[in-house]
Amino acid sequence: MRALPAGLWDNVRAPVHRETQSVFLKGHAPALGLPDDPEQPALAACPYVRELLYGLLPGRPGKCLLAALRPRGIVYPHMDAANGYFVGSFRVHIPVFTNPEVRLYCNGRFFRMDEGEVWTLNNLAPHAVINDHVSEARVHLIFDVFPDAVAVAKVDAAPESPGEDDASLSARLSGTRPADAQVMD
Repeated sequence: MRALPAGLWDNVRAPVHRETQSVFLKGHAPALGLPDDPEQPALAACPYVRELLYGLLPGRPGKCLLAALRPRGIVYPHMDAANGYFVGSFRVHIPVFTNPEVRLYCNGRFFRMDEGEVWTLNNLAPHAVINDHVSEARVHLIFDVFPDAVAVAKVDAAPESPGEDDASLSARLSGTRPADAQVMD
């Protein structure tokens, strides 16, 4: 991540991501409406990311980005169901920098993801992120894989995390959205 120039970090993603900055390493932000998912020049500076993208799960890799959520930031509740892209793919999250005050919300449950863990996320379900740390950003490597049968079996065999209930965090997310929120990523 430190190999990437600060000028590459921007936010052209959907309004629900307004408190993030991101670098697309493969593909483009869906909000741009550009076809295909070409490798971006920044991917060359991240050989380990390239190795994960092409080797972690068998299948065709799709979009790949680093996403930083600012301290005290929120990725607002949303679903990535605006188009068929997400129906046939797995969304993979790998926390790069995180802290105990980050919670990912998905489909009614909250999850803590530790640095270096590999998670798949049902991004067709309602999801959000809260980073309550006062000074540390949360950075995830996020990428999509259009899996083959081996990848599907591998993900199906992984235990599902039970997550946790948190009424106070649920209340904070209830009705929380930017004024121009939309149901797309």
